[in-house]
Amino acid sequence: MTQTESFWHILEGFRDTTMGIQILLVLGMLVVSLLVFTKPGKVADAFTKLFLAAAFLWNSVACFLIVCGKSPIAKFLGGPLYAVIGFLFLVDLFITRKTHFTVPHTLGMQLTTGFFILLAFLFPFLGYFTGHPMIALPAYPCPLAGFTLALLAASAPRVDRGIYILTLIWAFVNIPKSFGYMDCYEETTLVLTGFYALGMLKYHDAQQEKQIR
Repeated sequence: MTQTESFWHILEGFRDTTMGIQILLVLGMLVVSLLVFTKPGKVADAFTKLFLAAAFLWNSVACFLIVCGKSPIAKFLGGPLYAVIGFLFLVDLFITRKTHFTVPHTLGMQLTTGFFILLAFLFPFLGYFTGHPMIALPAYPCPLAGFTLALLAASAPRVDRGIYILTLIWAFVNIPKSFGYMDCYEETTLVLTGFYALGMLKYHDAQQEKQIR
């Protein structure tokens, strides 16, 4: 079995043994999307932060440290990184309250946000083009990161910058996969979302600098 085959075999096993939790996480992502688009506010903020904290901590332990623990990248980067992001969402929920999830009022930005959120849900379907369909489900680490970045980019600048930057790190760590490493071309969705989110962050930084001047 090649390294690539082993990679997808591990992810397939993770899918099969955690299917019930995966379904709940995907339903949670749908609820978050609905709340942020239709009823932004304190309830949406609280639910979204609590859900994302749970999803990131789950992936840190179950996916990176247990299932993929033999991989140095998973053990020493992915696992700790996702644990910190999950922890920061809890800090934001209970202490700092920096992030307020919403979508821009313009139709163009709403459609753009919806597009990048949709990419996270399409992640497993894109596997049909590379021979491993419906394995990397939407709540797996990478599509979850893309989903989170889409929400943060829409909500900027009223976001926790630490969470934003740490999630961007994972997006750009996966650039090699978008060029075919591990036959994971669907990773392009995360990388594109990462560049979009980085652009939005720099845009809002520039706007704030103009206001200071």
